[in-house]
Amino acid sequence: MTRRLTRIEIATLLDLEEGFVLELERHEIIMPGPDARFDAPSVERVRICWTMHDALDVNLAGLEVAMSLLERWQDERRRVHTLIEELRRERDE
Repeated sequence: MTRRLTRIEIATLLDLEEGFVLELERHEIIMPGPDARFDAPSVERVRICWTMHDALDVNLAGLEVAMSLLERWQDERRRVHTLIEELRRERDE
């Protein structure tokens, strides 16, 4: 089982303010589980958001848009990868 982290643990791990993590949660950029803890993909989302905010001064609205686009891109990438694998299997039959 993968360890899930609290807001404070994420902030400590990534060396940032807990308030930033809370704001991401308030804007539904990350969502805790029923145990109020976050999974590894959520921690990665926090890391990406902090990098964009800190390095590029992207505000919360921009982070929402960027994360939505990133998620759509990743979904499309998975879909294309699956399609390529299906085509390879058909070719090899």
